[in-house]
Amino acid sequence: MGGQAFAHIVADKPIDIPRLSPDTYQQVAADVKLKLETLFHHVTIPRDAPEKIDFGDIDFLVEGIRDPKTDSNIWISVKEVLGAELFVSPHHFGIKHPSITNAYVQVDVELSPGIGAELFEWTNFMKSDSDLLQIVGVVHRSLGITCTDKGMHVRVEEVEPYNRKKSMLFLTRDPNQAMEFYGYDKAKYHQGFDSEAEMFDWATNGRYFYWKVYEDRDETSNDRTRLNKRPMFRRFVHEYMPSCGKGTISHTQTENSDPDAEKAIPSRQDVLQEALRMFDKHEEYNAIILEHRTKGVEEALWLQINNSIPSQNAARGTILKGLKRWVAFINGRPYITERPIATSMKLKWSEHVPDDAIPDLLAWIAENRDQIGELEEFRASEARKAGMKN
Repeated sequence: MGGQAFAHIVADKPIDIPRLSPDTYQQVAADVKLKLETLFHHVTIPRDAPEKIDFGDIDFLVEGIRDPKTDSNIWISVKEVLGAELFVSPHHFGIKHPSITNAYVQVDVELSPGIGAELFEWTNFMKSDSDLLQIVGVVHRSLGITCTDKGMHVRVEEVEPYNRKKSMLFLTRDPNQAMEFYGYDKAKYHQGFDSEAEMFDWATNGRYFYWKVYEDRDETSNDRTRLNKRPMFRRFVHEYMPSCGKGTISHTQTENSDPDAEKAIPSRQDVLQEALRMFDKHEEYNAIILEHRTKGVEEALWLQINNSIPSQNAARGTILKGLKRWVAFINGRPYITERPIATSMKLKWSEHVPDDAIPDLLAWIAENRDQIGELEEFRASEARKAGMKN
């Protein structure tokens, strides 16, 4: 929150949350850490970005509540143990500044998701060095690699368009294994970065980073939000990448060198196969593909059908129901039935429509959807009348 958690509190005079010098920051952090350790098994401060000269707040990550009796009111217990005079739910605390009268230090305490040291260490890795892992995620996103609060995943390309959650194949939540997969210098990471440029160099010198892959990525709304709200991410995109030519040039290389020239362009399939090999995930991958072939193909087809009907069409829901109740196939060609199809006889459209026939199917639906919607609306109306009589 950068020391802004209490800015909205109405008081006789503004609440003073001065930025902290490194010495004051370390002094307060050490004291708070000891107090939090009386409540939690694991307590840490995710590593700050390099070259930071002062601090707006102190961010703690905690895990493992020691006393189950405090579980339901853990934030009240934190407030009490810290002696916090200010509290904004759920985890922003204001404690007295050690050397400035009538001033406070903002302490944020985040409870790690899940249970156990493994997930705690992964969360610490994700939150360390400010926007570093967000940058890593963006430059590798088009290759199907995704890091979430649960761990590193590779997205199965066939499944992702219709069900992103099911497409996620879990690989690891061990930071060292993740860095090894990316091809990053683990020793350098653990040593820490002396400058932001050095950190950016590290992020763009993994084995899968390639300028063209980064350049061709699809910009998402989340990327645009990061550009507006995350200064480090903005500097990486607008200053570091253009100034480094093709993005993998470190400050020890010449400006005219072209690292991409000596690297094979990675493909999403290459990344997937290496992930399956390195993490021995063939069985899990095969299960995802099997479900895709038995259920997912049908979901994907209906997603295309759904998207083909304008969202502003008021009868959209009725049309979709009608398609399943009034349409059958002869030799792969759709037609409107004379009577509604019973739910027990529901057809699996993907068994009748090959991929190369989908454009023709969508065109047929566009031509006949109004009639199908009217049939379904009439059927539903008659069913309601019959229900009222009974």
